[in-house]
Amino acid sequence: MDMGSELAYDYRVLKLGGSLITCKDLPRCVRLELLRKVSEEIKKFIDENPNEKIILLHGGGSFGHYEASIFDDSRTVRTSEAMQELNYMVTKQLLKSGINVISIPGKFYTFDIVLNALEKGLVPLIYGDIKFDASIISADDMSIDIAKKLNARLLFAIDKAGILGRDGRVISELRRIDEVGRLLQANYYDVTGGISSKIQKIFENNLNAMIFDGSKAGNIYLALKGYNIGTLVRGNPNA
Repeated sequence: MDMGSELAYDYRVLKLGGSLITCKDLPRCVRLELLRKVSEEIKKFIDENPNEKIILLHGGGSFGHYEASIFDDSRTVRTSEAMQELNYMVTKQLLKSGINVISIPGKFYTFDIVLNALEKGLVPLIYGDIKFDASIISADDMSIDIAKKLNARLLFAIDKAGILGRDGRVISELRRIDEVGRLLQANYYDVTGGISSKIQKIFENNLNAMIFDGSKAGNIYLALKGYNIGTLVRGNPNA
């Protein structure tokens, strides 16, 4: 069902990559100045587009992915605590920028909860998490689920210009998963499969998604506005 059309709104699903908002080589470190700029760009879009709804998600970066990569008896509780800490800092900055954000832990995610938040005029902020059985719930997976159900524009803000080819240049559009194959490399701490898994899931779910550099000034705003500023993964060539 095209829930987006049914609810009479245009939607944007924006996932802030963990590698974007945290320090890549330093466990439990947030890029606070970048997070401030990202929040301001999101706020600008919201103010200018009152008839469009945003769903935000964020990954684990050097918080959740780092802790989840250490397999010991306290892995589950450490990872859960790390993600709560990161989410608190992201939520605090978004609120400071004037965004009516409401935090939703990934372990409790349902699509109905997201709809309920939207209906109350709130901006859902869902984060990647670890379940009680120690399995990881990826923010990528949740963002894809939401975008598919809402027929929404799907945006992945990462710390690179897009998907890079062998020559180091951004690939402007991907139409088949086999076009990238061996070009992709996962980050050291990324236990959810990295960029390769992200692209595969986009194709499997017949979605179109933009993967772009969220650290470049203005890019978050431009992506929300609909500009092609990175790599368009065209999993649905008919859309």
